[in-house]
Amino acid sequence: MKREERTEYIGKTWNILNLIWFAMFFSVLGYTVLGLFLKGYVGFEFGEESLNRLRTLFYLLSIGTITYSVYARRSYLRRAGKEKKLEKALEVYRIAVIVSLAISEFIGIFGFLLLVLGDRFYGFPLLITSGLTMLYHRPKRSEILSLQSLK
Repeated sequence: MKREERTEYIGKTWNILNLIWFAMFFSVLGYTVLGLFLKGYVGFEFGEESLNRLRTLFYLLSIGTITYSVYARRSYLRRAGKEKKLEKALEVYRIAVIVSLAISEFIGIFGFLLLVLGDRFYGFPLLITSGLTMLYHRPKRSEILSLQSLK
């Protein structure tokens, strides 16, 4: 692959990944707005004890989710660095970014569910954590450019 083609291919990959990141990042904002509007329209109520258990479960799952997203991304990035061809390395990099963003979005879903159930005080931190995790996992130009030396 010629240098110009490589640069164009990397640019296209970069643009696609940023579009995916933008959409997923702003979906957390959508969860927040939707959760606030749906708060009063849930057809059932949780007791305080049930809500405490659910809150604890969501927070524990969020900690596990963050840990797994970091591990999965690092694992995929190591694999991308071992590839011999640029196309294959960028494919693995795309998978790394999309998987880590999708895993991070679970945290936002947990926050959304807590908002819908009326637990604003504990729902917002999960939504904020989801957004921060997505910022951490956003596509990085330096990572893509480090793959450029591949054939």
